[in-house]
Amino acid sequence: MKVAVGFSKTNFLPSKSIRLFTKAQISHTYIRFYDRTLKTYLILHSDFGGVQFSLADRFDAENIAVYEYIISDSRLDDSIRKNLWHLEKGYSYKRIWSWMWLIILKRWFVRKLKAPTTSPKSLICVDFILYILQDAGLTELEIGQLTPADLLVWFEANYKKNNWTKVIRNIDDSQTFFQIIKEFLNGDNS
Repeated sequence: MKVAVGFSKTNFLPSKSIRLFTKAQISHTYIRFYDRTLKTYLILHSDFGGVQFSLADRFDAENIAVYEYIISDSRLDDSIRKNLWHLEKGYSYKRIWSWMWLIILKRWFVRKLKAPTTSPKSLICVDFILYILQDAGLTELEIGQLTPADLLVWFEANYKKNNWTKVIRNIDDSQTFFQIIKEFLNGDNS
């Protein structure tokens, strides 16, 4: 399966707050893929409504994609299918607030505690993406420890050695960005 793991932001208050506290330019992570049955692009992510599918066109109208990393790996098929049980699992608002307080109380405090804010009933976006990447054997990063910005740093450090393709959005030319993503994801649809 070919997917794009993406990193985005919005101009809404929750996104701005996350970026403020994490000192990052992004606040969300997601998976974009082409569904051959529906013949459309979909986004799989954990958002404020919980873990869900969104139409890519609608997602792109409401979010500002900043980076996407194209991954073509057959192990993703089973991993995504296996992690669909997370669908409709709630969004962890408590985790976001806990994050902000932990960041305020110094980053070293987070390292002293093992997964201080994880919950089996709710997720945040980065943990959902990590479940999929771990199940596919693409990473061993700890769930419950990272922000979207931390995952972006990991992608930046590892995409070349994994032969993944990085696509950066030029804010002045969004159409080209989305066309490049669609061409990569449609390349062989494997």
